[in-house]
Amino acid sequence: MDFLSDNLKFFFIRYFTFLGNFLPQFVLSLILLLVDFEKGFQVAAIWGWGYIINFVIKNTLKKKRPDKAQWKVEHVNGHSFPSGHSLTSLVMYWSIAKYFEIVFPWAIILYLIPIGLGLSRLYLRVHHPEDVYGGWIIAFIYLQTLSFEAVEITKLFFSFVFEFFGIQLFS
Repeated sequence: MDFLSDNLKFFFIRYFTFLGNFLPQFVLSLILLLVDFEKGFQVAAIWGWGYIINFVIKNTLKKKRPDKAQWKVEHVNGHSFPSGHSLTSLVMYWSIAKYFEIVFPWAIILYLIPIGLGLSRLYLRVHHPEDVYGGWIIAFIYLQTLSFEAVEITKLFFSFVFEFFGIQLFS
């Protein structure tokens, strides 16, 4: 019975952690743009800048991951700090809750997904605890301080590009 429950837990965690990958978050951003362009744009812009922040920090610090022999998955690439799953998922799912005005009980689910994703990275042993905690802290600080500016900068950029072709994106 333990073998079955361990395999089910591993199966669930391995596929749950997929929600923190780039592709599902990118696709979710596109879906949100189709559902409500203004709100979806805000979430996508904030998530995109969060992704860039994560990339810059990771590739500046270049912290090594835990020893590969400890991993419970075969392939993980990139550096360890901060956990991209922790940082980008907190930015994505908390922004959805805020800009789409999601209320209880659904908001609780959106707030808990990044916590679960961070813990899944620890369970899979592909991050040190400080990588996950650091990702959450950086995301929280970013959301509290720079997310509005991220939306405005992105709006300016896309407005300029699309207006060059005679298309007005924003009213």
